Amino acid sequence: MRIASLTFDGYVNYGNLLQKYALQHTLKKFADFTEVLWDAPTKFILDTGKIDFLLKPIPPNTDSLKNQKYFLYEVVRTTKLKEFENRYIKTRFNLPYLEEIANDYDFFVVGSDQVWNPGMTLPKYFLNFAPRKKRIAYATSIAAPAIPNNMKEILKREISGFDYISVREEKSVEIIKELTGQDAVLLLDPTMTLTPEEWLEIAQKPSWLKEKYERGYILTYYLRNEPPPLIKELAKHLNLPLINLLDWDNYWHYITSPEEFVYLFSKASLIFTNSFHGCIFSILFRRPFMNAEVDYYKNMSTRIPGLLKMFGLEDKIMSIKKSYRPESFFEIDYSTRDRILPLERGKAFKFLSSALGVLPKSKTGGR
Repeated sequence: MRIASLTFDGYVNYGNLLQKYALQHTLKKFADFTEVLWDAPTKFILDTGKIDFLLKPIPPNTDSLKNQKYFLYEVVRTTKLKEFENRYIKTRFNLPYLEEIANDYDFFVVGSDQVWNPGMTLPKYFLNFAPRKKRIAYATSIAAPAIPNNMKEILKREISGFDYISVREEKSVEIIKELTGQDAVLLLDPTMTLTPEEWLEIAQKPSWLKEKYERGYILTYYLRNEPPPLIKELAKHLNLPLINLLDWDNYWHYITSPEEFVYLFSKASLIFTNSFHGCIFSILFRRPFMNAEVDYYKNMSTRIPGLLKMFGLEDKIMSIKKSYRPESFFEIDYSTRDRILPLERGKAFKFLSSALGVLPKSKTGGR
């Protein structure tokens, strides 16, 4: 059996790349051959190879030099994400028109990520280039509380072209039912179909994570926003070092590779994040964490609350209006997670088994 999967192309976001890896790893449990289709015009916009050696001390206090430093940091980080895909994800580049490869595979799987978000979706993410019987949607995300009127008929038509539809938000289940009358299945993001042990097989300890971090550290991972100031105060109070991923002012933290990202989440004493996948990896590794309120997420508010509700962790949404005891951030009850996660994994594999018409070749359980 040959399976191709589609999601957003790019080397920018850890969550996108890790869910792409996880979906392919999961599909390998069913098929002899799987690969990701890269349909973008180029496979690497910043096609520079390894350029760490270009980063030399830069005189401070000028905007142009600051921008140059930031650009170089981004090139190094992007290169590390590209190298991860080269190592772990089989990808088909330089595609002809997608219609021309419809017979090259037995199935096409679209997902996960926000591929059905009405603000950013493209026709290819509805697999309309392939016969209906070959189309599968795995944990696709609409990531919007409502569909704009001008998109309703388009989404209705495109989503109606699937027999097997799964999504990763309860709200998406409701939206698809309202639009098409079809019952979508609520499933885990593919990053959660892998066990912690499977993730640790690719985890890598950063070279700079030395003695001062051995007694623990606070990890922050924020998209589009700076971490709240109270986290620095908390780190000082607890006498724990702070690792702030995507920190422009720390070269080593900013250029974290996906393998190091997984390792840092697996070992953190405490995690603060506004990221969906930041919450996921915290839950997978059973780490104490908090999801802080951030304006950027107000229009995607169904994703994280739905995830936390599934695992009985609604109290991990932090309110900036509430005061907290420092010790309370470490108080977390993972009993629901331990009970539900194996069941949800089983549900995911049952969906794929039904859609693909075969049983998985390897075990799918574990915590």
